[in-house]
Amino acid sequence: MQNNSTFNHQADIVNSAIRFINAWFKQSKAITDELNDFFILPGNKIIGKDVIIGRLKGVFGRSDEYVGGRYDIIDVNFELMNEGKGMGFVEGVAGYRDVIQKQSKIVSGPFKLYFALYNGSWKIVNIEFPGFSY
Repeated sequence: MQNNSTFNHQADIVNSAIRFINAWFKQSKAITDELNDFFILPGNKIIGKDVIIGRLKGVFGRSDEYVGGRYDIIDVNFELMNEGKGMGFVEGVAGYRDVIQKQSKIVSGPFKLYFALYNGSWKIVNIEFPGFSY
């Protein structure tokens, strides 16, 4: 792939991660904009975006709201491959207060969002995030 000097892959990955994290804190449907059509899990298991959306709705549905979301991005990495494809990740730590029936608990820990570049767009293909599980 020829590098287009006007396109900054690292910034694109970071901006997508920030949009995902902010949508998470707001429990927003916009979170789905950052997701790939399929996810690649350990053991080469592949699941569809619709399954991930269902899991996200389940996670969000258990809580009344998330309050005080904070995050720090610690590392960003990507590798461009042949035919305009690539792989990358953003990792860091995130935390928020999960409010359920006026009681709250702090949910925090490391996160890692895995990305794939396809058709000129970086999309999330795997999520490791505090409060989310497959």
